[in-house]
Amino acid sequence: MFLLYMVAVVDFFLESDIEDFIQSLKHQNILLEIDDFKNRNSTDDLSYNGAVIVSGKQKDYRFSVVCHTKRLHCFPILMNIISNGLLQMFHNRTQYIRTERSALPVSYVFWTGLPEGSLFLLFISCSISPYIAMGSVSDYKKRVKAQLWISGLFPSAYWCGQALVDINLFAFIILSTYLFFYLVNIQGLYITSRIVFALVVITFGYAASLVFLTYVISFIFRKRRKNSGFWSFCFYITSTNFYDIVVTHLEAPMMILAMVLLPSFTLDGFLAFLMLESFQHQEIYENENFDLSEVDLLVCLIPYFQALLFVFVLRCMEIKCGQKIMQKDPVFRISPRSGKARPNPEEPVDEDEDVQAERIRTAAALTAANSEKPVIIASCLHKEYAGQKKRCFSKRKKKIAARNISFCVKKGEILGLLGPNGAGKSSSIRMIAGITKPTAGEVQLKGCSSILGHQGDDMVKFLGYCPQENALWPNLTVREHLEVFAAVKGLRKSDAAVAISRLVDTFKLREQLNVPVHKLTAGATRKLCFVRSMLGNSPILILDEPSTAMDPIGQQQMWQMIQAAIKNTEKGALLITHYLAEAEAICDRIAIMVNGRLRSIGSIQHLRSKLGKDYILQLKVKETSQVTLVHTEILKLFPQAAQQERYPSFLTYKLPAGDVHPLSQAFHQLEAVKHKFNLEEYSLSQFTLEKVFLELSKEQEVENFDEEVDTTMRWKLLSHSEDL
Repeated sequence: MFLLYMVAVVDFFLESDIEDFIQSLKHQNILLEIDDFKNRNSTDDLSYNGAVIVSGKQKDYRFSVVCHTKRLHCFPILMNIISNGLLQMFHNRTQYIRTERSALPVSYVFWTGLPEGSLFLLFISCSISPYIAMGSVSDYKKRVKAQLWISGLFPSAYWCGQALVDINLFAFIILSTYLFFYLVNIQGLYITSRIVFALVVITFGYAASLVFLTYVISFIFRKRRKNSGFWSFCFYITSTNFYDIVVTHLEAPMMILAMVLLPSFTLDGFLAFLMLESFQHQEIYENENFDLSEVDLLVCLIPYFQALLFVFVLRCMEIKCGQKIMQKDPVFRISPRSGKARPNPEEPVDEDEDVQAERIRTAAALTAANSEKPVIIASCLHKEYAGQKKRCFSKRKKKIAARNISFCVKKGEILGLLGPNGAGKSSSIRMIAGITKPTAGEVQLKGCSSILGHQGDDMVKFLGYCPQENALWPNLTVREHLEVFAAVKGLRKSDAAVAISRLVDTFKLREQLNVPVHKLTAGATRKLCFVRSMLGNSPILILDEPSTAMDPIGQQQMWQMIQAAIKNTEKGALLITHYLAEAEAICDRIAIMVNGRLRSIGSIQHLRSKLGKDYILQLKVKETSQVTLVHTEILKLFPQAAQQERYPSFLTYKLPAGDVHPLSQAFHQLEAVKHKFNLEEYSLSQFTLEKVFLELSKEQEVENFDEEVDTTMRWKLLSHSEDL
């Protein structure tokens, strides 16, 4: 194999003999072989990693360094060998030259006696807290955090419970790094018991400081991605750069100041402080080993003060921006959110008489005695969201999700909220549950006001809440979910086991108890969410489309359980559903919402008799040319008829009851129209609640379209003849 060599020529003038130089090379514990280069014609058959070619005469030697280019670091190593050989000749072999490599621009790496790259590994270990302690971002996005708050968990218990695990894991990783360093260089390190104690104390403090700092960062950026790698990189860059600056200047006050101001640098700064103290000690007492003094140990308390500061900051952010809690937090000293209820900016317009009567009852219930109050009171709820910008410099258009919503749920009552998608149902119950703060209005739950913060003897400690989305941890099993939420709701272990067993058997989840959530079917996942809401026997149930993806048997079991839990008790339930059959099966009253407004409220029979008075007429024409004539004839027979749908050969009209009665006359007239215009078929039937619901859904679609219409387009209103 052809080998490439690099040759460097260095001139030295030595008064000693060449044999002295050879002896100085042998004292460096290297394998030395003397070869005769004089008779070589080329370097093709060289087998060395490198060579030092000496030529010339005494007092005028020339050194040529021949390096194998495929051998790593060959040239600097050979130069180091020559330099040490010359140095030993000049200084009687008492000093050495050392050429060191390091991944960090630090000239004091080897004061500790640790192997090369140790500081790099330590910096990496100290920068991984974002990978350990940013799970709250996922909890926030999965809505699990809100579910825990509603279930009665204190914010302090949530954060301190996580910290108990995260701090110990982080400290274990750093301590393992220490142990690795010690085992690698067990003979080169001198460590006293006091130094070991200081390292352990500051490591746990550093872990607590970094973990709570990461909690603060994750709270601030909870609506964004985790970005654990980015924050870990920031911690790493901060530590390495300041380590280089501090060690270069070697001033104790500067080190301590950097440790106080930069939490990610605290542990690295303490190690630099140890090196500085050891270095200064060796300069004064050459033969004595270094140990920390009592004053030096005070430096270990710096990260503990930082951790307390971050805990206080976290508490302040929970008070300012956190979600509503159900009861006072004894550690963070946070009470349920208080504040004066803001008046509603909109006055009710064209309200249904039943809706108006419900508003009056709700206003009266707010001032009633606790024994007479309903379980749920929602008074004049209004919610606005900031919409998206259509252009870069355009203003955000407000999106109103709920307008003047007022209703109450009496004891032993199940109230159903019906409406199309986007009607404001979920926004309303999220305000009632305390997940979002209403822009205006007031909510009271069984005598406990979510706005005024007044808590009586009958205050609600937790809610039975089943959200629209599956707020679950994907890697936890069904059993673990139920046990966690049973403990959060305050159930004893024995009572929790009985309740879980009963609910699991009812919904046939026994075989899925040890299955992780991400492996469950959609129906089983939804059953788990409902079962979790039923744990703890809460006085209030808030259920947002709980039967979605369930099979018919599961739906029937759920309906029976809701009725058994609420009927003839002091409890109340609020149910959101899209299925009128579900509302008819379990609800005592139904409230219909359209476009953020409450359109109608009452019992099933009341709404059927009120909204189902009109009739629907459908006609199918054989010849499309007859459509205009048929339309004109229907308007003659039924002057108040309102056309609902029209297709090329299909017409639909809404007829008031006054035009239709008597029914015998109406059918006689329709038979005449059928024969006159050769209709294929027709039907006349009374409006059902299903049809009313569909009509309201279409009404919302039209209003949404009017709001979102593009004003840059030109619109032309068709004439009556063109429309037909």
